[in-house]
Amino acid sequence: MPETFEEFAFHLHTNTIGPIICAQRLLQTNIPIGTIAFMSSDSGSTQNFREMEDGFAAYAASKAALNQAMRHMAAELKRKDDDTILLALHPGEVATDMANIDVGWEVEGIITPQESVSSLIKVIESKGIQHSGTFWTWENKVSNAVQHKGVKDLY
Repeated sequence: MPETFEEFAFHLHTNTIGPIICAQRLLQTNIPIGTIAFMSSDSGSTQNFREMEDGFAAYAASKAALNQAMRHMAAELKRKDDDTILLALHPGEVATDMANIDVGWEVEGIITPQESVSSLIKVIESKGIQHSGTFWTWENKVSNAVQHKGVKDLY
């Protein structure tokens, strides 16, 4: 668990509040957008709880909150007949500074930032309005972090 209020608030501001407010402001411009992709994490999955992630509670909670906020935003846009596509994306286990910490468990399948980004671009380009509000991995697999009725039947 986070040690302080400030630590928990940092994760919420960085991973949830900032991206959602930024997307809301972008949508208010009435500029045709196409797709807004939110960088999430499998750590934010409520369906696939990763119990070995000691010390990641604030991070995981902030990503789970992002996933839920994105789903609500996508549903609201659909009701308004807005064809903007909202996606949550898991970039994979990417070799970045964030990955350079001692986590206490073995991390498998580490990919380069270039591999992650090029894969995510393909994922984003392959999605249509019927996918809005869903969560996808860099491998173009639907993530169980955000369940969406019928989406598993699409692929």
